[in-house]
This record gives sequence, structure tokens and C-alpha cells, in this order.
Amino acid sequence: MSPTVFKEGKYRFHFFSREEDRVHIHVVSPDGEAKFWLKPTISLANHSGLSKKDLNFYKKQLRSTKMKSLENGKSISNPEITNISEHGFWILLDKKEYFLPFTKYPWFKDARISSLINVELIHGHHFHWPELDVDLSIEILDNPEKYPLSYT
Repeated sequence: MSPTVFKEGKYRFHFFSREEDRVHIHVVSPDGEAKFWLKPTISLANHSGLSKKDLNFYKKQLRSTKMKSLENGKSISNPEITNISEHGFWILLDKKEYFLPFTKYPWFKDARISSLINVELIHGHHFHWPELDVDLSIEILDNPEKYPLSYT
């Protein structure tokens, strides 16, 4: 699982919630990725495919971003698509992950990735994909046997 901390242009700053305890953050861009330690000072742990200019930009962004806490806290995550495969995709909300197979949810099968990952949580109990005009309640995902889906 990799909750997004923030996005800046083409850069995504995130962490893996089941990774090591030392406080750090990952940065991903189309060009590559990096890992920075946040304590005791912001420093580069490792990187792949990034220029020195990119690494300096990331470090500057991290220094200028005021994180409310570097300690673990309660989850306030928005829904996040954590993986997409040829069979379906996984969506994470708080600490629960759902798998939506394309065979059961065919309206997602031919969707562009940008449309698929553009998901919102509405009223705390259903997912909404605005570009696809699709809504799914968490109740349906938790109890699919109660709500058989039909397609016309």
C-alpha cells in the first residue's frame, strides 16, 4: 500500500505503509524514483533514473512542505488505486483494500488509467469516478452477494 502524501505537478510523494519504521518518503515521476529520509534531516537514501537537478528539486519540495506530523497517526486517506492488472484493479480506503475484477465490473475494463485512478469518496460511503460516471457503494463491495450487478 502506498498512500499519497501530496502531488506536485508530475511528481507523486508517497510512502509504503508496511515498510520500515524509519521515517521516509518516496518520490515518483515519469523519469524515475527516489527515497528520502525525513529524520533526523532530509537526506537522499537512494534513487533510480533521476538527474541531480530532479533530486535537488525533490529535496527543496520536501523542505518547503510543512508536514503536520512525522509520527504515525489516524488514517485520513482518500481512496487510492493501488494496482491495476489485466484482470482488474485494487482500491484502498483507509486500511481496507478491495479487488474489482473486470469480469464483474466491465465498465472499468476499457477505461483509461487516468480515468480509473481519478476516484473520489462521496459522503464517506461510496466511490465515484467522475470521468466514467460510475458510482459504487462500499456496502456493495463489502457484501456483493446481496447486490448482484446486472448489465444492460
